[in-house]
Amino acid sequence: MRAISNDKVNNIYSLLRSKKSNSKVAKQVGVSRTTVQKYRSSLKMSRNVDEGGRPSLISQRMVNYIWRLVTLGRKNNAVEIQKALKEEFGISLSDSTVRRVLKKAGFIAFVKPQKPLLRSQNIMKRLQWAKSHQHWTVNDWKRVIFSDETKVNRFASDGKAYAWKLPHEELNSRHVQQTVKHGGGNIMVWSCLTWEGVGWIVDVGHRMNSEGYLEVLKDDLLKTMESYGLDSSKVVFQQDNDPKHTSKVVKEWIDQQPFEALKWPPQSPDLNPIEHMWAHLKRELFHSYEAPPTSMHELWERIGQTWYAISKEECQKYIESMPKRCAAVIKAKGRWTKY
Repeated sequence: MRAISNDKVNNIYSLLRSKKSNSKVAKQVGVSRTTVQKYRSSLKMSRNVDEGGRPSLISQRMVNYIWRLVTLGRKNNAVEIQKALKEEFGISLSDSTVRRVLKKAGFIAFVKPQKPLLRSQNIMKRLQWAKSHQHWTVNDWKRVIFSDETKVNRFASDGKAYAWKLPHEELNSRHVQQTVKHGGGNIMVWSCLTWEGVGWIVDVGHRMNSEGYLEVLKDDLLKTMESYGLDSSKVVFQQDNDPKHTSKVVKEWIDQQPFEALKWPPQSPDLNPIEHMWAHLKRELFHSYEAPPTSMHELWERIGQTWYAISKEECQKYIESMPKRCAAVIKAKGRWTKY
């Protein structure tokens, strides 16, 4: 929310207290209705906090301060807000009190999803790509083989971070953990996803170069097509923009193949349905066994058993979501989506 003057803020509060509608307040003050609604929620927060038998320690000024801390992304959680209130007002509130204030104002706590770092040029490329594919039907997406690598840990790792947002808010930079891609005890695997089911899965190691990746394509990609009886001349192959994937030797080989290569926007795992299959794989590995694997060999055996147990219907469900994924990127103007 863009900062507005204190005079306008006071005017908004005054008009809201006089029972004016959001539309009338917005028109009179010269701000958007969304802005007015945010201050209406802030006012509601103050009233809710003041309810009860004991006088409230939180003034309207403190309420406004908390609101700005959260909506402007300066603070993410109740503990941070608690410290900020003590520094600004010299008042000590429990973090549970701060959480109660936030909940009554309509904020919800959620786990920050990890999302790739998006620069402005990448945002534009994502938006352009989504627009150019927005009219593809499920029948078009059926032809695509989606591919990717992922790291599977022997011991599951959580690494969750929490934040607060309003239910209607779209994800923005303060709502996500921005990560840089590829940032003991794990296996790096490659596989692919087709309309007919999951592809061959292979341990590619942690130092795979373009020549090693080319061997994966020659062996495991082609075996996947063959095992499902796919007509390679009708296949569209998807891969991301990892340097190994876009190297000269790989590009030359792909150019010689009968299948088509799908141009892919940068930093767009949310557009690739195989990411959901990776999540499914890791979730099953974590929940289906009482204890972690005792060796890397056992981890690899579990990976294979779990991956090949994924049904054709499960694969199709995520490929069918591609039109919605494109629409979500367009709605988000190229930024992060829920996928």
